Amino acid sequence: MKKSEKKLPIALTMGDPAGISAEITIKAWLSRHIESMPPFIFFGSEELLTRRANLIQCQIKTKKIDKIENAMIEGIFKEFIPVFDIPIAEEILGKYSKQNNPQILKSILLAYDSVQKGITSSIVTNPVNKNSLLYEGITFTGQTEFCAHLCQRKNPVMLMMSDTLKVVPLTRHIPISQVPRAINRSLLINTIRVINNDLKKYFNISTPRIVVTGLNPHAGDNGLIGNEEINIIYPVISELQKKKIDIQGPTSADSFFSSQNYDYDLVVCMYHDQALIPIKTISSFSAINVTLGIGIVRTSPDHGTAYPIAEKAVANPSSLIKSLIVADQMVQSYAAR
Repeated sequence: MKKSEKKLPIALTMGDPAGISAEITIKAWLSRHIESMPPFIFFGSEELLTRRANLIQCQIKTKKIDKIENAMIEGIFKEFIPVFDIPIAEEILGKYSKQNNPQILKSILLAYDSVQKGITSSIVTNPVNKNSLLYEGITFTGQTEFCAHLCQRKNPVMLMMSDTLKVVPLTRHIPISQVPRAINRSLLINTIRVINNDLKKYFNISTPRIVVTGLNPHAGDNGLIGNEEINIIYPVISELQKKKIDIQGPTSADSFFSSQNYDYDLVVCMYHDQALIPIKTISSFSAINVTLGIGIVRTSPDHGTAYPIAEKAVANPSSLIKSLIVADQMVQSYAAR
């Protein structure tokens, strides 16, 4: 990630046109007078924004930007939604269709390219249907994995964060039956190293305090309910402690989260739902997704396309707003190093 002397705008992707992405983008821009709201460029269809604004009865103005590097985005953003226009076929609200998949991918690719070239500061990705993520013959299980592929990084880390809690699922979008054999020493060490480095780099935490949950009930109960804690998790924790990483565990996940004693900077969980259920329960719409370990700043709302409410004009933009603000804060933290 390059450091820039001037404040750059954020690249905001289009997401799925059939979902709520355009609606929450509009609502985020209408909240631009909120303290710390950074300017962004929407990589997507200008016509889509206009149609959606009419549907939800909001007044907006858009401005096409052809040369981002020459545009005064901060000034434009005060009056217009800056748009790098990507025309699309007219969407059917609330229903996945593959007709706009090329444009959805183009939005992500152009936004990513703008960050790599130092034209924008970071990327915030609006929600997409995972069926849209077919690229170069590979079907990606999520935007975390897709962004890591674009950045040529092999160890992306999916951080979910709210105002009070940061959690990382060690394994992500795989069947629960595959979790035990996916947990290994190399994955755990690489994940914790990325976390330790990036919390320092992007969150200004000088000595991150990390706790790791067990895989099994009661963290294995000394081998009575599984051996992953004894054979893999505890030895890795001991090894990293010797390397001066402030890390504890393995602890029982249910006891830890039910106590609500979050006296750590981050919790590493063993699988997707073990991490996401507690943070979604306590955070409502304030949680976001941050990808660590890819060399650029990427955040996204902690929700999906929300097809069932796409026509109802009730989508909550809070997670997108938080994603934009946190992306800007991460860029500033990195620049201040």
